Amino acid sequence: MVLALAAKEITFWQVLLVIGAIVIVAVIALLSLLLYLVRSIEASVQGLGSVAQGVAGNTANIKVALAVADSLDEVMDEMRRHARLLGVGA
Repeated sequence: MVLALAAKEITFWQVLLVIGAIVIVAVIALLSLLLYLVRSIEASVQGLGSVAQGVAGNTANIKVALAVADSLDEVMDEMRRHARLLGVGA
């Protein structure tokens, strides 16, 4: 039984091993890039979450602000009535 390979078969296997090594390096590079992008996205999402919490904190009392705005409109109407009765203004 002869286990030796012909020169063409050795070259064929060498080419396959080189192609396999190139594919492995490319896969490692692409997976590293994917990992970097995922970490970048995760950091951006965490930053956005903290900004959203700040916005939520700033708008927590929006109902009070709207009520004050309505009250101010009523105060302005009353002021105009008083001014008209007193003959002040145009």
